[in-house]
Amino acid sequence: MRSVTAALAVVALFASTGARAQGPEHKQPQPVGTASWRSVLWPARKPSIEPKPAHQLRDVATWPPEPLSPDPIDEARFRAAFVHMCAPRKEREAEMARLGGLALKAAREAGVDPFLLSGLVFYSSGCKPGFTSPSGTGLLALAPAMYFSEDAPAPPVDRALFTKRKLLDPANSLNVGARLLKMWQALHVEIDALYNSVPHRSEVSHLVWGDSVRSSGNEDLILTARRRMLVAYSGPPDVPRPSQYGISVVCPLEAPPRVATSGPGDDRDGGARQHRGLDITATIGEPVRAVADGVVIFAGANIPGSPKKGPIPPEKIGRYTHRNLGVGGIYLCIEHDSERHVRTCYMHLNSYIVAETDHVSAGQTIGYVGRTGVKLSPPHLHFEVRIADHFTNPCRTLGDMVIPPKATMTHLYMLKAKRARRLRAEAALPKPHAG
Repeated sequence: MRSVTAALAVVALFASTGARAQGPEHKQPQPVGTASWRSVLWPARKPSIEPKPAHQLRDVATWPPEPLSPDPIDEARFRAAFVHMCAPRKEREAEMARLGGLALKAAREAGVDPFLLSGLVFYSSGCKPGFTSPSGTGLLALAPAMYFSEDAPAPPVDRALFTKRKLLDPANSLNVGARLLKMWQALHVEIDALYNSVPHRSEVSHLVWGDSVRSSGNEDLILTARRRMLVAYSGPPDVPRPSQYGISVVCPLEAPPRVATSGPGDDRDGGARQHRGLDITATIGEPVRAVADGVVIFAGANIPGSPKKGPIPPEKIGRYTHRNLGVGGIYLCIEHDSERHVRTCYMHLNSYIVAETDHVSAGQTIGYVGRTGVKLSPPHLHFEVRIADHFTNPCRTLGDMVIPPKATMTHLYMLKAKRARRLRAEAALPKPHAG
């Protein structure tokens, strides 16, 4: 039970904001001090299936401010940026350009940020209009059950637009999603206070979690997709920065800063081995870039019994995507300085588009994020920097292009698990005899 003071504080916050949830069944908040203040509460709306896990920062304030969207927006450039985000291989380019136009139109009509709506499309469905799963349907993976629960405020969209057939229509899905985003934009401060959400940065978290936000990690992926699209819209391309190893580098993933969740030396397989690189959170299908000019010295896969199977031409690597691979999965290595043997490697790829001996430039797309070789973790890029055969900490090379692992909850969980294993091992040791 809440104390009376806490209850009145919540109501005061609710009453102090201008936005109100509207709908025929919604009971409006009562004035502060009345006995019926609990009438503003309803059973928390939530997805029928919990969202896929995503890494989150220990403090959301670690993120720098998100860039503003341009105003006015040039439609041709917006469509091109949408294509870049959703179809980096130039497949389905015409279809994605059309969807980009629909997203811009829906966002303008609803009065929401079209770049944020587009980032949500990429996160929710991978830009697939025919997307269906137990968690939702259509471009935005919307689930009617979350918005039509008993006693909850009625959404600003007719229920007839939430049928599976309607949500598989991209124009309708985008219109419905944009209007829901507008609703959460107006209400999320009040809803956060009423339902004790964890700290997060944007109303878009509620499209993932409903009334009670349980993690900020999913939102981070959406806002990262938004930044990627903004960079593609306005540029300019990244300018390589000098590094301590005599090479100039860019981030291996677009739109830094990116979250790094695990670094060299961290335990793997319950302490059986140690991590050799930097895991950078990403979404499947994102382009992976060469961090510096160089030559591809390996293009292949880590296969049980054959740690370095290659070379495998890029047109044949797709056949390994769904195989049982070793921990590196499909990967590439590039040599940037032949005298000092400065090399970088990119692992867990879904595929790549370069071949051994190819010359590549800093920022050039070389492959795409996947989960090959990964057992449990969400999608990420495993990135290594090697000097000859010595593994270094890539955080020192990338600098502020990554948020280091120590800033994440994932790192904290890893330390707790390591401590628990040590305590169990100590408890299993033979006890010395007294005497």
